[in-house]
Amino acid sequence: MIRTTFTAVIILLLQQVQAQTGAADIIKAEKDFAAYASAFSTKEAFLQVIDSNSIMFDNGKPVKALEYWAKREKNSGVLKWQPQYIEISLSRTFGYTTGPWTFQPSRNDTVVATGQYTTIWYKNKNGQWKFLVDYGTDNNLPGGTNETIIETEKIPDSSKVIPHIAFLVNADRNLNNLLHKSKGKAYSAFLSAHSILSRNGSLPAVTPEEREALIDSTPAAIRYSFAGWGESPAKDMGYTYGMAELNGKRENYFRIWRREKKGWKIAVEVVRY
Repeated sequence: MIRTTFTAVIILLLQQVQAQTGAADIIKAEKDFAAYASAFSTKEAFLQVIDSNSIMFDNGKPVKALEYWAKREKNSGVLKWQPQYIEISLSRTFGYTTGPWTFQPSRNDTVVATGQYTTIWYKNKNGQWKFLVDYGTDNNLPGGTNETIIETEKIPDSSKVIPHIAFLVNADRNLNNLLHKSKGKAYSAFLSAHSILSRNGSLPAVTPEEREALIDSTPAAIRYSFAGWGESPAKDMGYTYGMAELNGKRENYFRIWRREKKGWKIAVEVVRY
């Protein structure tokens, strides 16, 4: 019994060390990305970290990031950002960062816009970190600067669970259906104890009180429709995205999911409206 307990403690400590190490990789990738943008340009920086699988959103539609940035003109605008919350998959090759961003029309200008970005990262076959999805909100508020690595209890050997993708997609669609009926019941069913919610005009909601206030302020009339998904190699994290429509205006939603003991739960949700 003592030996079993000791072994379990060692495994837990090892997992925590691995999580810290993996998170450090993503933090470095994010900071290198931001530094490159500051030294050169936002366009050149994005072209360094996107590939054929990368997705962004434009006028309410998911678009290929490579095509989106290739068409954009290089300008003197200065976009700065830094990671605030970080989480990594058990695979150590998939995770996300979210944090504050600022924009200046030029290096000599003052900040004219601020917000919160959210990015999913993955390590490709060449060992390079690329982003899969990038989406953000505007808030004109000072963002946090402390880096917080989110460590939660996950399902071991979740890769053996079949069919995991069907469960993830169904979770997103079921949430969308519930949101059309009752915001309270929807989020009660799918929020994690470690969820981060991001909306225009607000700082990220990370505590139960902040999440409740942000959910209450989110219009119940928004209609959500699923468009796409992806997952981590370890099958313990995934993401979904789609359209968020309110009063004829089309924007997008983007969710990062975490596989927990009670199924797929929201790790991060970004909604623009």
